[in-house]
Amino acid sequence: MSQKHKSKKTLLSPDEKLWRRISSKFGKDEDKWDVVWNSSKIYSFFVEKEKLKLDNKESKQLKSKIDEILAHSKKKRQWFLHKQNNEYVLRKPKEVSEIESNIRDWRHFFNAYSPTEEISLRGQLPSKENKKYKLIEDVWFAIIANEKLPKKFSLSKSEYIVNWKTYDLVKDVKNFANICSGLRFRDPLPSIALLLIKSKRINATELLDLRLNHLRTNNSSPFGRNYDSRLSDIAERMPDVDAEHALKEGRTDLRHLPFVTIDPKTAKDFDDAVCLIEENGKQTLWVAIADVAHYIEPGTLLDDEARARATSVYLPHAVLPMLPSRLSDNLCSLRAKVPRLAMTVSMEIENDWTIGKVAAFESVIEVQENLSYEDALDNPKFQNMINLAEGLRQNEIRLNLNSAELRPRVREDEISVNVKWPNKATEMIETFMVATNNSIGILLGEKNAPLPWRSHAPPDTPEVEELNAKFKNMEINIELPMPSVKKFGQSEEAELASMLGDWANSGNIEISGLENSNDQDDVAQYLKNVLDPDARKDILVSLEEAQEKANDLKSATRRVVDHGLFYLLQRAIYSPENLGHFGLNLNAYVHFTSPIRRYADLVVHRQLKSFLNKEEWVHSEEEMTEISEQCTANSQEAKSIEWELVANAFHLHLLRGGTIGSVEKSQEKLELKQWPARVV
Repeated sequence: MSQKHKSKKTLLSPDEKLWRRISSKFGKDEDKWDVVWNSSKIYSFFVEKEKLKLDNKESKQLKSKIDEILAHSKKKRQWFLHKQNNEYVLRKPKEVSEIESNIRDWRHFFNAYSPTEEISLRGQLPSKENKKYKLIEDVWFAIIANEKLPKKFSLSKSEYIVNWKTYDLVKDVKNFANICSGLRFRDPLPSIALLLIKSKRINATELLDLRLNHLRTNNSSPFGRNYDSRLSDIAERMPDVDAEHALKEGRTDLRHLPFVTIDPKTAKDFDDAVCLIEENGKQTLWVAIADVAHYIEPGTLLDDEARARATSVYLPHAVLPMLPSRLSDNLCSLRAKVPRLAMTVSMEIENDWTIGKVAAFESVIEVQENLSYEDALDNPKFQNMINLAEGLRQNEIRLNLNSAELRPRVREDEISVNVKWPNKATEMIETFMVATNNSIGILLGEKNAPLPWRSHAPPDTPEVEELNAKFKNMEINIELPMPSVKKFGQSEEAELASMLGDWANSGNIEISGLENSNDQDDVAQYLKNVLDPDARKDILVSLEEAQEKANDLKSATRRVVDHGLFYLLQRAIYSPENLGHFGLNLNAYVHFTSPIRRYADLVVHRQLKSFLNKEEWVHSEEEMTEISEQCTANSQEAKSIEWELVANAFHLHLLRGGTIGSVEKSQEKLELKQWPARVV
């Protein structure tokens, strides 16, 4: 027994020990519990009551120890309650008894009502305990909503306490959620979300909004659910388009061209319009892009916010826009039958399905129709455009990554999942946009404009070696060649010299004769760091051949190959230096066609305006580095948030027994199910 008692004493915290040391000397004097103490008073009290005889050193040590304990107790508010300055009162024994009694009650509740299978507790408990469970739900909601916990959620009626000694009431509530849900995540948030959905405390849309807010609060996400009201007011005050005034200022009148927009049915912001003109046996593709740069000027509040966001985020239940709705859905949106300001590009099509002369205009256009992809399919009016797109693609060698779009859509508590495969209409618009981005990249690249290039590097040699080794171990008869590092216009000798130079520099080795090995003198400046087109083509062909070989493999093995090839690919980035676009097999590529939803496109528009107006570049080389890094980081952050919320919606859809093509609403009972799956 003495050993057990000794063990208990060692568990006492310093502040509890001090509390006991003081209170043990009160005797029956109840008034002592109301005394206000400070460090000096406690020291004098000990000297008097314990008849201490301390030398100078011992006296300093005791005072220092008391100061230290009181300082640490200030935040904990357990045994000593801080009043003001350095004054404290001792917690009264009956308050301690109340707290310890409440701890026993909570522990009893968690032990007695933790279900052994997934059930809903609400309505199945005695009224007193049901009230406690309702309070727990309030706490769960506060946790996932990043709100303060309810004041009633406390171990004391008179003050807010959730920690006492080693007991943590919040931790117990989180563990209780994991037990009730039947889930096995370390993080309790999925369990809490599931239980609140089951009890109809929140619906699917609210769940996604709560998760979005959690990510914004805890990860400093720049993407707000709503736009700042001050900025929205600025946008609201912008006048409608005055076509005649715009033409007087020098814009080109292109309202006679039969532009149409072709987008998903749900689209609100129409940022690109197309038309094909055939005259004298010559085809000219016209692509008009909303002139966002006219409305968003550098250095303004709207520009600061657009740059901070850098991209719109498309979620199952909402769009987090880069621009206020007055701009994205109205002034900049190329709506039918109204004049709109646009940056328009004309591309003459040569007989061999290549793009010839390119011109760009600050223009006024008027779209004839806003159409959906379904409207354009099998529509004779667009057959020539579909034929053109197929012609532009016929000689392409690029990565074949077209796959079905499988995205959940959430409206309040309804979740739908549908598969959308690429079709001739979607491929047509994609082809035209790629051609436009490439044409603007070449146009501005030749003028040495500072740009946020959309760069995509080829696979890295170590990763190719690793994948080849994996294929060999699995007895898969596929071997990929090592990627080339040969730059645009380099000879094989210059490539070798460059490789040796890199190796020598890394080892601080001097090799003579390398300084005269560069044979890129005739190559345009913006192409000097781009992979040689023939070298790039060789890698793409080898990947294409590997995909074809994979078609003959068993399904499980084929998936290994498909994923291996997919993960070879680098992530595309924005770069102040043009590195070419490996995946699209293009030497020069910028994002230009979506300025409503991407800041990089807006920047390219500004640089194009500088060129057309023969002015200094709006954005300098130095600024372009910062812009490129910001746009890359935010696009990756946006994709991460999008993937997470899509996964949340899919999980809920599956728990409701949903399938592809179905619309699932909230049910009385969500069941944990087993699904055949593959983890990659």
